[in-house]
Amino acid sequence: MSLFSADSSDEELPKQNVIKIVMLGQTGCGKTSIVMRFIENTFSETTSTTIGAAFFLKTVMINNEPINIRLWDTSGQERFKSLVPLYYRHAAAAVLVFDPSDTLSFTKLKYWQNELENNCERLPVIAIVANKADLNLNEQQKELILKAQNYAKQSQIQFFQTSAKTGKSIQDLFHYLLEQVLKQQQTQINKQKLEWDQPIVSNKKNTKDKNNENSTCC
Repeated sequence: MSLFSADSSDEELPKQNVIKIVMLGQTGCGKTSIVMRFIENTFSETTSTTIGAAFFLKTVMINNEPINIRLWDTSGQERFKSLVPLYYRHAAAAVLVFDPSDTLSFTKLKYWQNELENNCERLPVIAIVANKADLNLNEQQKELILKAQNYAKQSQIQFFQTSAKTGKSIQDLFHYLLEQVLKQQQTQINKQKLEWDQPIVSNKKNTKDKNNENSTCC
């Protein structure tokens, strides 16, 4: 059963209900396949390489509220490296994907994390994803997954093992991201309300103090 209720409508939603998510990782690690499994619940063995970036829209219902997801699937090719920061700017969440059968894609996780930390005004919610869980992994590849889990734990980042082919944990991944982003948004709203209320309380106190100063005892 899906954790989401999908709506294909492109109707513009209030700004607070728009969430930008960016996919980061090396070429061939399965970013596009993860996106297509989430967006259309489909999988293709012959997915073409992303050129620059691809943009997807999906509206889901969480707690009876429509959430408009703007999903950016970035290219992992070196020649598009300089363009990637344009796509993860202002992202509310980021998915760092690696392929356990590709050691380079694992070693790049730290690079992508540093890129987000150094180039985002506000650090997005991050998830590390070991994709292609449907593969029969050898011991070295299993060890790579353990290293990724430890790295995620040390970095206080949520870890997922997914399969775009079977759909394993794809819904869980995006549900986690949206849940965390919405929590952050609510925390920010509460903080702003508190900041707005403080001057009012202060002004009331100042007025009371001023009245006391002006009053005389007969």
